[in-house]
Amino acid sequence: MKIDTARNIFGGLLAALCLGLSTLPGMAQKFHCEADTAKAMEIIREFHNPGGDPAKICGPVASRLVGVPYVQVTKEDSLGVAEIRLDGFDDFSFVNMVAALAKTATSPGHSRAKDLEMALEKLTFRRGEADGFPSRMVYGGDWIVDNRARGNVKELTEDFSNNFKTKSLDYVGRHRDEYVALKDSATYERQRMVEFGYRTFKIPHMKRESSEWKQVGPEIQDGDLIMLLTPEPDRDVWEMGYVVRRDDGLHFIHASERDGKVVEEPEVLGRYIKRHAKEVYGWRWIRIL
Repeated sequence: MKIDTARNIFGGLLAALCLGLSTLPGMAQKFHCEADTAKAMEIIREFHNPGGDPAKICGPVASRLVGVPYVQVTKEDSLGVAEIRLDGFDDFSFVNMVAALAKTATSPGHSRAKDLEMALEKLTFRRGEADGFPSRMVYGGDWIVDNRARGNVKELTEDFSNNFKTKSLDYVGRHRDEYVALKDSATYERQRMVEFGYRTFKIPHMKRESSEWKQVGPEIQDGDLIMLLTPEPDRDVWEMGYVVRRDDGLHFIHASERDGKVVEEPEVLGRYIKRHAKEVYGWRWIRIL
């Protein structure tokens, strides 16, 4: 075999591993590049605190990822897999990765790459099992209900508010052309069946108004997760991210499509919400467990 041919084959194998074209028998596919795994493990070592509270390090972990490019991870997911990648995030993949890193760093057991993969899969997919794209939770309400039932998160919204809005969550199915996985007809039909159960989805929320914000603002902890809710009829979340407390108040860290990267908004969260009054009617408040 010629050296150049051998190099091409070896390079192809490495690319396949990086792009997720390999799998282990009997296991959900968890694809990642070695460089991203190394970066993830570096973050876990930096915040390693076995038996600690993951909520308390979500803020610092989120801050560590500011500047990472915005990438349409969910829309580009063709297989429905738990993927360790730190080279790009959308809002949902950013939230999941930060929580998975925090939970792995504070796990009383091992903190290996395999543990991070498992934590990420449990947060990202319905019932904690990757089973193709339709098992991926793409709506905030679905994500909260499922992860709360399995003890991954606690929602604090209803402790301070009795406001609800009912929606049909079916944006993904209605915009099939935006999602790579939905080019496959069987996958598309499975996604539509999932969304059939969300025709009257009840969404608790805090009002946008400043009076309610002042009531709960002091109770919000550094590292809490905030979902900003959209008035659009077929989906629930406009933006989501973690809050960090600075000298002037709470700031919002999220993967911003508008800015093309993960950012910490320069203005305090209350003003940020008020400035985007047309895009946001309310918000939900979650804590990682």
